[in-house]
Amino acid sequence: MFQPRVKLEFVKRFCPPKDGWRVCVDIDASEEGRTGGKRVTEESIERQREMKADAEKVRKAFEELGVRVGGRKAWCKKEELPYIGGDIDVVAYQRNNRCIVAEVEGASSGQAEQKPYKAVGQMVRTVGCLPSDWHFHCSIVVHGEAIQVHLEQMHALEKLRISGLALQNTESSDRWVFGAPPFS
Repeated sequence: MFQPRVKLEFVKRFCPPKDGWRVCVDIDASEEGRTGGKRVTEESIERQREMKADAEKVRKAFEELGVRVGGRKAWCKKEELPYIGGDIDVVAYQRNNRCIVAEVEGASSGQAEQKPYKAVGQMVRTVGCLPSDWHFHCSIVVHGEAIQVHLEQMHALEKLRISGLALQNTESSDRWVFGAPPFS
């Protein structure tokens, strides 16, 4: 599952707009297969084609759900919500001062062992910027066994009130590696 798809599945499962969540998601060009040099191997050409096709479907699904993609700072101002600095993958707010923040890692051609550590760095920075008058649930969300192995070694993040989720292909198979689901 490519990263934009993991973000979509997380939103659908844990902060769907139909349940009153107002959600903004960041999708980088690299996550959509729109960066990097010319692909030369058949495998990399096919992977890029698949990424682009899936990203288009994911963007359409977000639009249908009422999820904002990109432009979080302006969106927060318009929605009169607290802006949280940093490069956040998913942020979802409810009017009762509850907020979900998630850093998401999915399939990519990058090194699996580096991805969760990048997410941890971003999340630790984010936790230090959270407004004190809101209740937050912070999660690092990964998809894929190679990344999950590394997430399982990061239990110390619970001390910062950060949860770890191994998102699976089906919701019933999702596993909270440490911490609890949002506002459970």
